[in-house]
Amino acid sequence: MKTVGFRSIVLYILLVLFLGGLGFFGVRLLVYGDQWAMQPYNGHLYAEDSTVEMGAIKDREGDVLAHTEDGARIYSDSETVRKALLHTVGDPDSNISTSVEYAMRAKLTGYNVVTGLNDTVLSRLGRDVELTVEDALCAAAYRALDGHNGAILVYNYRTGEVLCKVSAPTFDPADPPEEIEDDPDYKGVYLDNTLSASFTPGSIFKLVTAAAAMEKWPDTWSDRTYDCQGSIEMGGDVITCLHGEAHGEQTLGEALGHSCNVYFAQLARDIGAAALQKKAEEMGYNVTFHMGNVPTAESEIDLTAANENQLGWAGVGQYTILANPTHMMCLMGAIANGGEFVPPRLTKEIDLFGGLTTENRRLLTETEAANLKVLLRNVVEDYYGDWLFPEGWEVCAKTGTGEVGEGRNPNCWMVGFCGNEAHPYAFAVMVEEGAGGMESAGNAAAAVLRALEN
Repeated sequence: MKTVGFRSIVLYILLVLFLGGLGFFGVRLLVYGDQWAMQPYNGHLYAEDSTVEMGAIKDREGDVLAHTEDGARIYSDSETVRKALLHTVGDPDSNISTSVEYAMRAKLTGYNVVTGLNDTVLSRLGRDVELTVEDALCAAAYRALDGHNGAILVYNYRTGEVLCKVSAPTFDPADPPEEIEDDPDYKGVYLDNTLSASFTPGSIFKLVTAAAAMEKWPDTWSDRTYDCQGSIEMGGDVITCLHGEAHGEQTLGEALGHSCNVYFAQLARDIGAAALQKKAEEMGYNVTFHMGNVPTAESEIDLTAANENQLGWAGVGQYTILANPTHMMCLMGAIANGGEFVPPRLTKEIDLFGGLTTENRRLLTETEAANLKVLLRNVVEDYYGDWLFPEGWEVCAKTGTGEVGEGRNPNCWMVGFCGNEAHPYAFAVMVEEGAGGMESAGNAAAAVLRALEN
């Protein structure tokens, strides 16, 4: 009897372990099943003779950007649209890990925990994806890059809908180039510059320096003046204004309009490295942002070892500072929204590219946002000209020219938003190796906003 009792206890223990393991596996299957099914070694999905079909991807107007036909992935009829939306939609070989075709492949294939990847009525339901982007606007943005590499983003800062998202270099997914890995023209082509890259910001960082001044001297920042004679010696080396232009005695608002390096270098020195670093981090530097649930590269700042000259250059967006385009777009949205940004989303549904995130959405105080909005509006009205942009949109913007050295032309930026709430758009434009902030990025931004107007 003792032997029978002992065996019974062992069997009960084994049964409990079996049921516990089964339950653990069941929970894991529910949570991670779609990821397991989508692994590259799944021949049922990735083999040439695979019978698994992906659903269609459409833009906000219902235009088909990608669909499956006779087992092959077919992209938009327009070559320009295909190139403009490569990094957003994806490529046939799933090389772009931030694309919709890669990040949402479980939904597109109709995977579910009941039928797996089998082609059933259940799997065909709801596998199409509707994006928030407009294909014609993205095509206009691609043309506005004029053959340069770069990134262009526009989103509705009230709803979070991304209307335009373009990255270059790119290629035609309907006709991928041969030997793409060895062709220097396609270096970095699988990297989405809007999400996964950061660039020297140049003068757009002066907005952070200005906000740090507002925090340090809340009652007197606007009256703070410095003299500019085209250059200044700081920390044993020289900081110069673009083309060595002398701007004379200026307030912060005037210096922002002139984009005066000498002013903002002195301002950064007097703010101090610790305070400038703190303010930059409050405004989203060294923080990962998200588009839906897809993370971005961080905008970077580290002033812990900066000497006086390096701190001066940091104040004008040089030194080792880097900026991510999605973060810059969100920062512009925060200025427009009283300091708090709405997270960007790429799909109409709350899905992988449309899910809500838990990140801190306040980047600056309401007062700082209001002050920066006035400054940016004055920059456009008094220095750039409203004639560049659609009439009545009250564009608030700042250009930047990020010097990258090595004999290369600079990264050219324009970031901003529309103050007219009938047109609640924030944008970030970055053109690699351009002619200048206004010449390259400013003209591209103007072209995209005019396309949006139409």
